[in-house]
Amino acid sequence: MIKVQNLYYKYEDKFILENINIEVKEGFYTAIIGSNGSGKTTLIKHFNSLLLPTKGTVTVDGLSTKKDSLEVRKMVGMLFQNPEDQLINSVVEEDIAFGLENLNISSKEIISRVDKILKRLYIGHIAKSNVNMLSAGQKQLVALAGILVMKPKYIVFDEPTTLLDPKNKKNILRIINQLNKKDRITIILVTNIIADLRHADNIIIISDGKIIFNGKKNKLNKKIIKKAGLDA
Repeated sequence: MIKVQNLYYKYEDKFILENINIEVKEGFYTAIIGSNGSGKTTLIKHFNSLLLPTKGTVTVDGLSTKKDSLEVRKMVGMLFQNPEDQLINSVVEEDIAFGLENLNISSKEIISRVDKILKRLYIGHIAKSNVNMLSAGQKQLVALAGILVMKPKYIVFDEPTTLLDPKNKKNILRIINQLNKKDRITIILVTNIIADLRHADNIIIISDGKIIFNGKKNKLNKKIIKKAGLDA
C-alpha cells in the first residue's frame, strides 16, 4: 500500500499540496485526475521519492520515502508523459536493459528479461532500432519496457495518452488495464481526461493542491467534475 498522511509540499513560498491523506491499495487500479496545475504530478512524484514532503509522510509498504528511497524506487516505477525524458541509451534493447545493469544482475538474466518484455509488448522487431527514429507510441512502449523489466509492484502512469494518436492511446490504456487485471500490478493513472477512467477501480480528484474526491467511480458525479474544472 502507498500511504500518504498529512502531506504538505511547499515550493518556494507557495504550498502546492495541502493536507493530502490517501491510500493506494495493493492490486487496485487507481486514477488520479485533475486539471492542469492542480498538483497531481507533484503528488505522484512523492510516491517514489522524486519529491519529499515538506510536512507529513509517504510510505510504500511501510517504507518511508525519506529514509528508504532506494528500496521505494525499486517498488514504484514511473512512466512520464514524455517518454523521451527517460530514454537513456540510443538502442532499444540497451535502453531497456539499463536499469538491470545498474543492479549488477547477470547478463543471462538481463537478456532473458529483456527478451520477454520485448515479446510481451510486441516490440521485438525494433529491438536493434535507434530510439530517436521511433514514433511517439513506440518510444512510450520502450520506456514502459524499461520499467517492466525491473518487476515493480506499483507503476505510475503520468498522463500517458497526452502525446499519442487515437490508436496508440487505445493501445496504452489496454496495456495498463492488462497489467493490472492479469499481472496484478498496482496501477496509478494520472490524467485530466474523464474518458481515461473507464478501467479504474478508485478515483482521486485533486484541485488546487487539495483532494476533493476519493472513492469509487460510481460515486463520481458531474458536480464534482465541474468543481475540479474538468470536462465531463
